Amino acid sequence: MIHLLHSQKPSGGALNRREMLRAGGLSLLGMSLPNLLRAEASLPSNPGRGHAKSIILLYLFGGPAAQETFDPKPDAPIEFRGEFGSIPTSVPGVHFCEYLPKMAKWMDRSTLIRSASHDMNDHSAGMLYTMTGAPPDKLESLVPVLPTQAPSMNAVVEYLGRRQGASPSSVWLPCAPGWGQKITRPGPFAGWLGRKWEPVIAECELQNPYEPKDFYDVQRDAVGRISVPGTTLLPEISLNRFTHRKELLAELESQHATLNGVDAHLPFDDFHRRSLDILANPGTREGAWNAFDLSAESPTMRERYGRHLFGECALTARRLVERGARFVTVYWESFEKAGGDPTAWDTHERHFPILKEYRLPPLDHTYSALCEDLQSRGLLDETLVVVMGEMGRAPRVNPKGGRDHWSYVHNILLTGAGVKKGLVYGSSDKKAERVDSKPVRPADLIATLYTAMGIDPSALIEDAGGRFRPMVPEGQVVREILATT
Repeated sequence: MIHLLHSQKPSGGALNRREMLRAGGLSLLGMSLPNLLRAEASLPSNPGRGHAKSIILLYLFGGPAAQETFDPKPDAPIEFRGEFGSIPTSVPGVHFCEYLPKMAKWMDRSTLIRSASHDMNDHSAGMLYTMTGAPPDKLESLVPVLPTQAPSMNAVVEYLGRRQGASPSSVWLPCAPGWGQKITRPGPFAGWLGRKWEPVIAECELQNPYEPKDFYDVQRDAVGRISVPGTTLLPEISLNRFTHRKELLAELESQHATLNGVDAHLPFDDFHRRSLDILANPGTREGAWNAFDLSAESPTMRERYGRHLFGECALTARRLVERGARFVTVYWESFEKAGGDPTAWDTHERHFPILKEYRLPPLDHTYSALCEDLQSRGLLDETLVVVMGEMGRAPRVNPKGGRDHWSYVHNILLTGAGVKKGLVYGSSDKKAERVDSKPVRPADLIATLYTAMGIDPSALIEDAGGRFRPMVPEGQVVREILATT
């Protein structure tokens, strides 16, 4: 019976609804469902039938404008179409913004969704919605991070990833969302799955900082160093000394379990245990944790990606998926209160000069370098690169030369494994005000990305309280965009 559950199970610790009903009667045979799951979890994982082993998500926080990225509106009045022109892509009849010439060349290996839409017209609310598929309980500025919220894609993949030792399945770069504004935004967190399934969230230290005079004072690209907290030993502690302490802790935990029963709560949680494994086993140059050490890369390679934080994070993402990570988010943070480059993609003012000088060229450069690098290493056939934000920008340019929030129309670009090549899915009207064909809601996108990875989005997964919940309750897989072979 356990084998039957496993043979149909998409990945990790999830059951689909039919299996859940079948499993409900197993206690009659003397095996409770929790014990069944523990036994089943010891079996080898089934990666499913998806074409994408990994996803690299380039998340453009602030809201990239469809009009100035992948869906220019050249026939609209000037107050709607804006200042930029458009250029043809490698797919006839499909045009991108004129400042994305390198990205335009990849359209024949991509699917472009021009009909993404939702009604959470706020940064934090939109981020929670687009990363989890479930909107917040209410639309408000600075939606809090709550344990009752749905888990993010990063967290679900971490839960399903069956980590081997200390290697991460899911990583969020370069810092926790909101760090650069001294707040915390929802996005990568595990919600009702429980904190132990949150992805590895990196930290960063900005270099050559400056004090912006206002939110739109972008002077240069953010540059910094990425690190992972708790993964290096203090200089005064030798590896032998640390290993001895780790062995002593393991013996104490074993005695604790013997005295209190095998199901007793152990004093050290998974976070501590994982950190000990990382510290005691630094591994080889090919180890997952060495992916963060970019000194191993040539100066030429680092220049290809860009010597800015976004480029360094994208290069780190390639190194992580090369080492087995399955979901890596590269997040474009606003560093308003951390030393410069404040705006991210939230351009209510100075929209066109900021995009022209500091947003579109780095995106164009880094995305193309990432795709070229993955392809040259044979990884693009098993990696899906996703470009998106939490919303788009308003159809009409405002009096301050900016575009305001507009969650009702935004674009998503998917390149590489698991999706059709050269496909444009859905459309917006002539002014980019509304979707006029094939709308894609956040839950639909997430269900589709899971399917592309071989994960069954209709599965039930166990929350921190031992209850089973739908992975994506409202999501409908957009099968028209998925690769068929």
